[in-house]
Amino acid sequence: MSLASKLRQLIGPAHTTVSSTAKRQVNLDPILHGQEVDTPFGTCYVVEKAISLEEKHGHWPLRAAFTTAYGNLGQPEPLEIGKALFLDTETTGLAGGTGTYAFLIGLGSFTDSHFLVRQLLMRDYDEELAMLYLLEQELKSKNSIISFNGKTFDIPLLQTRFALARLGLQGCAEKEQLDLLHLSRRIWRQKLNSCTLGSLETSILGVRRINDIPGAEIPGRYFEFLQTGCGQLLQGIVEHNALDIISMATLLYRIQITLQLQPEECECPWEAEALAYGALRQSDYTRGLLYLEAARQLCHNRNQYLRLLRTTALIHKRLGNYDRACALWQETLRLAYDDLDAYEELAKYYEHRAKDLATAEQITRRALAIAWQTGSARAAALEHRLRRIRNKQRLRASS
Repeated sequence: MSLASKLRQLIGPAHTTVSSTAKRQVNLDPILHGQEVDTPFGTCYVVEKAISLEEKHGHWPLRAAFTTAYGNLGQPEPLEIGKALFLDTETTGLAGGTGTYAFLIGLGSFTDSHFLVRQLLMRDYDEELAMLYLLEQELKSKNSIISFNGKTFDIPLLQTRFALARLGLQGCAEKEQLDLLHLSRRIWRQKLNSCTLGSLETSILGVRRINDIPGAEIPGRYFEFLQTGCGQLLQGIVEHNALDIISMATLLYRIQITLQLQPEECECPWEAEALAYGALRQSDYTRGLLYLEAARQLCHNRNQYLRLLRTTALIHKRLGNYDRACALWQETLRLAYDDLDAYEELAKYYEHRAKDLATAEQITRRALAIAWQTGSARAAALEHRLRRIRNKQRLRASS
């Protein structure tokens, strides 16, 4: 392989770029209202916007996100919101690897009076080092990075770009990371068909975007800008990125106040269910049962209600509350007559705990009939259970 081929493999496909002369002629100031910034590694373009904390984004003012205490977010230490940096990138593609560039890095941070959005833009590939340098300066004053899918995409991509720069830049490696996508899925994955940021904005945050550019179009627009120097192509991208950053601040607040809800304060069955699972993961069964009960009281979805019944019954079984567990399994069968799990649990209870072999046989026969009718693979196990119960009955009758 020739040296040229190896270089192309390393840096990715060639792109038609704006020449240095053309780049100087592209005046982005009237469009993006930013400025060119000098660094030890050249220049790049920076757009800054200060948003009052009294301004609402969705249902809540940004001050609410700033003044809230953050804990129970899966981090070793409570989050210091004043030391956190919100981060989102716009890239030349979604594949990752050495051929993918982050051409726009959006950063957000709180001051006592404003939420600051600072966006670092490389107008051409030769501005990447300057952009990364400015990013590192921002990171130096922060101790954590907040992102949306950043652990999977944005952070690894930036770490790759820092590594390829070979300038001793530290980048994101040592910062505590909080990924809001993972937390959002934990709370709302049962409620929403999708936990994209756009879906969360619409369904959870109350944010409505107008004339927003679809994310899939962003790389193409950037490449077109590189070819033509038309600054208007970047305007929608920069606005899209800024909204992503601001939405992350509001989403962080919404996540925190949801995690702080007491069982009696829940108004959404999906959130109550998610909080129940969080308590159960920590082996707090008493609190988990309270959230499950709250979810059942709020629930109007049949599938969710059945899931809540099954989960609650299994917790009561684990705690030795067999009477309560049996009542829940029986309620499950009133709603879903073909639930073989509920039949099996009841059969086991009456055979091994209550020693009521007649009832155990009746339940098992009913379950076996359903298994035969539905072609379930569990029929063989039920046949075996039925034979064992009948053998026990014969032994008991002969003794």
